[in-house]
Amino acid sequence: MLISTPEAIHQLVKDLVKVDRFAFDTEFIRESTFYPQLEILQIGAHVGPKGEIQTWLIDVPAFLKLDEEGKKKPGTSLAPLIDLFVDPKILKIVHAAHGDQECLWAAFGALASPVFDTAIGASLVWLGDNIGLGNLLKQVLGIEIPKGYARTNWAKRPLPKPVLEYAALDVKHLIEASDVLFGKLDKENRREWALELSSKFSDVTLYEPPPEDIAKRLAQSGKFNVKDFLVLLELVRWRETRVRELNVPRRWLADDGVLIDLAKIKPRDIEELQGFRGLSKGEARGSQGGRILNAIRKGVDSKDAIPVDIKERAIRQPSGDESRAMELLRVCLQLMSEEFGIASKHIVQPNHVLPLLRLRPESPKQLRESGFISGQIGDEGLLKIYAFLKGEAGLRLDRGKVKLV
Repeated sequence: MLISTPEAIHQLVKDLVKVDRFAFDTEFIRESTFYPQLEILQIGAHVGPKGEIQTWLIDVPAFLKLDEEGKKKPGTSLAPLIDLFVDPKILKIVHAAHGDQECLWAAFGALASPVFDTAIGASLVWLGDNIGLGNLLKQVLGIEIPKGYARTNWAKRPLPKPVLEYAALDVKHLIEASDVLFGKLDKENRREWALELSSKFSDVTLYEPPPEDIAKRLAQSGKFNVKDFLVLLELVRWRETRVRELNVPRRWLADDGVLIDLAKIKPRDIEELQGFRGLSKGEARGSQGGRILNAIRKGVDSKDAIPVDIKERAIRQPSGDESRAMELLRVCLQLMSEEFGIASKHIVQPNHVLPLLRLRPESPKQLRESGFISGQIGDEGLLKIYAFLKGEAGLRLDRGKVKLV
């Protein structure tokens, strides 16, 4: 049954304020909007004298309509519940946190904190990287959750009973899985590491990235001319503003490739703009087309300095030898990942592989102080990577298997 009254929320808050952690999940729709439309908010927690698991399903649109006439604000009815999502004394359990946190941010302007992401926890205890919730539950609990609900219309009311049962199972089993994962993490002394990595999903810049960061990412394309960066930046600013105004997906206006090409070609008038494939026809006409042309002109006329990291992009590109060496280092890290039970990205971040190769450390101490390697792998892991970088350890085939020797 969906919770849709302030009285039920009041009782839910009374129950949750007594717990030290609860699990949450979200069901949303996003096919035709920029912002995810949060439909169902699921919560599960150990409650009662025996600590049994209870679940709640909250009909979010009912409260948004009740409190704010459809505006995306929590209003007075859900505010006490949202306060618990940011309560530092209560840990929030979530699986693959990014999408769920984005829903909370879009609906309520809040991000759950502190959080424990069970996908992160799994990646630190030999359960693999980016594991799906279904596989996680099967591996740690021996449970298979129902499938076939991926395309459910969560905006439909009333929702069928099997759909509601499925939504409740997610958070019920998530609490159980977190109990098992914490046991495994504690055995390896990795609980705090998992919480530290999970905390990154409470950073608002993940969900509202500055246009400068988006433009820099797009400019990493090897085919992009650095001199066009300021035009690209203004085009990104236009698109990021416009998709929020219209609440439509970015691709409906212009995908990343279209922005890069617009920055290269720099159409000079509406006629040229309308002939540009991939750009929304509605945006290429009239006053909206004028906004795009103004963005291009502003970028062309800008006196701002091109960021140093963009100008030095060519220097940061790997040579042929470096590309081959990076592949070997990635194999080395994958073997260490399997040995230590840690996803390789938590040993060395992907964007640190090339800088690590170029470091050429003269001592393990220099390697440790570089910040390119996680200190959580300890001296044993550090020395293995140091030996590999110095050519004192290497890869060998042994009966078809690759080994680090």
